[in-house]
Amino acid sequence: MQNYRLINWKRSIYLALVLAFMSTAAKAQQMTISNNLVYDATLTPNLRLGISLSEHWTAGLTAGYRPWPTSDNTSRKWRHLLLSPEVRYWRDSLQVQTGHFFGANAIYSHYNVADFNLWFYDGVKNERRQGDMIALGAFYGYSWLIGRRWSLEVLGGVAVGYAWYDIFECGKCGTKTGDDSKVFLLPQVGVDIVYHIPTKKRENNYLKHLFEK
Repeated sequence: MQNYRLINWKRSIYLALVLAFMSTAAKAQQMTISNNLVYDATLTPNLRLGISLSEHWTAGLTAGYRPWPTSDNTSRKWRHLLLSPEVRYWRDSLQVQTGHFFGANAIYSHYNVADFNLWFYDGVKNERRQGDMIALGAFYGYSWLIGRRWSLEVLGGVAVGYAWYDIFECGKCGTKTGDDSKVFLLPQVGVDIVYHIPTKKRENNYLKHLFEK
């Protein structure tokens, strides 16, 4: 019953965060949808929704989910669900969201990891850990316009994370051997393909941007 209540509580938090962001996005004048290719390389489908807040500020919400391996008979695991709200400050006025930007984000992840070497999260090679992680981070990036409605972003940064988890023996399920927590540094790297959702204001900014060049 305790695990069932915990799952329902987490689902409620996810739903409330997504609904609040979608409500804000509905009022935004500029919106983007993007995909992190680096995150894809870890076999984690992911999507980010970005919205404009003012002339220099945007907000975003990234979600990623890796359900593999789906078989519990596999001892090696790296399953996780991630949500990360963020804010960005663009050095130049938004225009079509290009150029330098600085950002800060929060990260939450529920994970199930076993028999895996993660250099920034050691100790998982000979055991399975299932738990949660929160982190606060900062990053810097640059965005290039590569089409009328497309851009390419690269970013890098670091976050300070805190994880709490149950420890199990490796194997199909494994016997619980204890629980623990730890603080660690989490690298942040992104190569994003960004699609700018068409709006009249964004199209005018694009034409203005080309003219000024």
